[in-house]
Amino acid sequence: MNGVIPIDEMVNGQGGVRPQWRRLLSAISDLGHPELLARQQQMALALADQTGALSSSSSSGAREALESHGGSGFIGAQCDPIPLLLKADEFSRLEAGIIQRARLQEALLRDIYGERSVLADHLLPPALVWANKGFLRCGEVDALRPAEHYFISSYAVDLVREPDGQWRVLADRVRQANGLGLALENRRQMTRAIPELFAGEALQRLRSFLERWQDSVQKTGMGETANPALLTPGPSSPFWSEHVILARELGCTLVEAGDLTVREGALWLKTVRGLRKIDALLLRQNADSIDPLELEGTGSAGVSGLLDAARNGSVRLINDPRAGFVEALGVQSFLPGIASRLFGETLSLENVESLWLGQPDNRVFLEQLLFGRSQPHQDTIDYWAIASAIGEDLPAQRLATLDEKQRMLLWEKVRTEPWRYIACREPLASLSPCVGEREIVPRSIVLRMFAIQDENGWSVLPGGMCRVFESGEAITAGPIGENQPTKDVWVMVDENFSLQETSFSTPYPLAIRRSQGDLPSRAADDFFWLGRYLEQIESGARLLRVVMTHMSGTEPSPRELADIAVLMRQMRTMGLVQEAPVPAYGYAGMVRGLFAIGGSDGFFARVLRKIIRLVPELVDRLTQDVRDFISHRGSAILKMIDQRPRRTDPARMLDQLSGLTNDLLLYSATLSGFAAESMVLSGGRQFLDLGRRIERASSVLLICSGVLEQPDVYQRGRMEAALRLMLQLCDSVITYRSRYFGVVQPAPVLDLLLLDEDNPRGAAYQLAALRDSLTGLASDSPSMPEGQRSASYELADTAENIRITLAEMVESVVSASSQDTATAALPSALKDIQAAVLQLSEQIGRSYFSVLNSPRLVGIGNETAIDMDGAVT
Repeated sequence: MNGVIPIDEMVNGQGGVRPQWRRLLSAISDLGHPELLARQQQMALALADQTGALSSSSSSGAREALESHGGSGFIGAQCDPIPLLLKADEFSRLEAGIIQRARLQEALLRDIYGERSVLADHLLPPALVWANKGFLRCGEVDALRPAEHYFISSYAVDLVREPDGQWRVLADRVRQANGLGLALENRRQMTRAIPELFAGEALQRLRSFLERWQDSVQKTGMGETANPALLTPGPSSPFWSEHVILARELGCTLVEAGDLTVREGALWLKTVRGLRKIDALLLRQNADSIDPLELEGTGSAGVSGLLDAARNGSVRLINDPRAGFVEALGVQSFLPGIASRLFGETLSLENVESLWLGQPDNRVFLEQLLFGRSQPHQDTIDYWAIASAIGEDLPAQRLATLDEKQRMLLWEKVRTEPWRYIACREPLASLSPCVGEREIVPRSIVLRMFAIQDENGWSVLPGGMCRVFESGEAITAGPIGENQPTKDVWVMVDENFSLQETSFSTPYPLAIRRSQGDLPSRAADDFFWLGRYLEQIESGARLLRVVMTHMSGTEPSPRELADIAVLMRQMRTMGLVQEAPVPAYGYAGMVRGLFAIGGSDGFFARVLRKIIRLVPELVDRLTQDVRDFISHRGSAILKMIDQRPRRTDPARMLDQLSGLTNDLLLYSATLSGFAAESMVLSGGRQFLDLGRRIERASSVLLICSGVLEQPDVYQRGRMEAALRLMLQLCDSVITYRSRYFGVVQPAPVLDLLLLDEDNPRGAAYQLAALRDSLTGLASDSPSMPEGQRSASYELADTAENIRITLAEMVESVVSASSQDTATAALPSALKDIQAAVLQLSEQIGRSYFSVLNSPRLVGIGNETAIDMDGAVT
């Protein structure tokens, strides 16, 4: 291959530009490189926002990394602004080759899991079957399903154009066919960010392909409307963005293994209102881990009994988990002979050259490459790599990078088990123009195209996605890199092309729904904790604001110092600080102690990061506006916290803390407004509100018990000061003043804060809201199992009983001969009631969120808490 140069997709090799590129180059020239780079940055940010990628990073600098110029600064997928262009006739040839290849692999799978004639006819070595990591022994599932069952419903193939101008197959993608969602999103972002490039271009559209696949997924085997879901390992998966986009486009519920259960041979989604049947499941989790009862995979948890449900025909698995067998590079090298035997055809899309080392002649060739024992191959070692032939997740080893000792070790492995390995020639892939840091540069590309199979046969997406490789980067059959740039692929329209729009209408009318009964328990749990975290932010900020109010101005008086001591203890009790600064520290010392609360390791930063980390989990349940606000505004506050200048002047420190509390309170209030205006009550908003009510009720009770639990509080002067503090901390001063003017007495204060159901800052309001919401969950859900409905009513009764206990306690103060003395005796009872509220939270979790028990920050008022990552704080 010495002296051979790669093909340039844009230039014809004779100094001219290929015809299909001319108009596009003119538009690119008009925009200029700086503008293209800015548009690329804009698309990267939009894609991250769409899928919650920004929120998955706990670093407040995530957005800054995305906004930096150049390819290396982006987090997650980025789309190069210059697409790859394919002429209509070239796409037609590729389309025919892809369909032929997909048909062949479907037939091979039916044969391997059926008659196995390819083994009997020696067309495929048995070692590539029995040792293949994709060959799954699933008991009776080896018996073929009826004719309408497909092993492969979606298929992707990686292609490279080599110097002779021919497209060749680098890898088949059957297990998960990742990348289609990203291809669709690339096109969407291109049309939004760079509409100038599309002006005057006649392109084949992607919508009909997507509608056809959606239509096939949304139907059951009986022709009725299905309830499809997409199984993902979760936000930790490098393909999370892809899963979010694909689930949204296909109308699937995005689920993790813990969301699903098999009952009586059927697959069900666990929701807050009971179980909902799943008829079709798109697998985006490793096939060997989907069912721990029958398979021995590692990594993500599976769904016990899933394969049994598939055998019963109650759920379609897309793709069949056994289909990954044909992805192995060793199997691909034998496809030409299998095509001739099964179809009597020659493959129109050849494989990139590869040699299975189970054959003696191929091992001789490898030995010559490794040790230079034959001159004709001495200069080709740079283009060869050794990879797994049986689908093992092992990185390819480029021979040119191995020293003598490493070559000898590799050769020993190959000689011992030659059937496990394949030698692959690294292709000299074609080049396509890309936006570099300073100019437009040519880079190697691998084209990924997609096909689907339904009752009408195979269809190929008129477009696709290109993976872009940096100069010198190995072009291998690996997956899409986490930060690897991609390209949109345009298929041009010629004069013979006629646009045919196909109508995909469901023949069965959809039943009217007024509630979101399919809210998975995992999502409800996340909404519940989002509500609790928001309330923790708000309660902490209000407490800090009251503290700063008492410390503003000159050195505090002895009475003010007494109040400050109470407030400092309250901060310790509510978890804002580990060690509360006390008056003995002096005024400046107390201010410095407060200043630490607003640090990058302080209470507010920790809770904000937890809120932002919930966004990827809820990306398919929150509107774009809500996601943007949570992530962007939260990250901006974290950035302000991280970059705040060091201060030594107490007054300046208090000014900065005041600005932080204002930002935090506005953040909480705005997000509450978004939820009220853009989320239906029966969806996630209901559980978000439950979380807020639990946390606020707990906070009010903790404030009252903490403020009253101080020496000599029963004395008249101290009691009045304590009551005023309680009103301030519960943000009820104005309401109390409008009713009682300036006279502060225990009974009216306790009535307002603990018993008044009209006071949204009081405990009774929260308990009444909990009671009504829990009652509504049961009464509005006719499909909810009777046991769960009864449990919901019991939870509502628990909330009401707590409210009644509070009422009796306040009544005892009202009727006491000395209200001050009776009030001073309340802290122990208030703590018991607060414990009952937290117990109610645990009961709600057991009733609705039992699918997982991930560690959480258990709330304000606990001296030791466990965060979402399991760290003790």
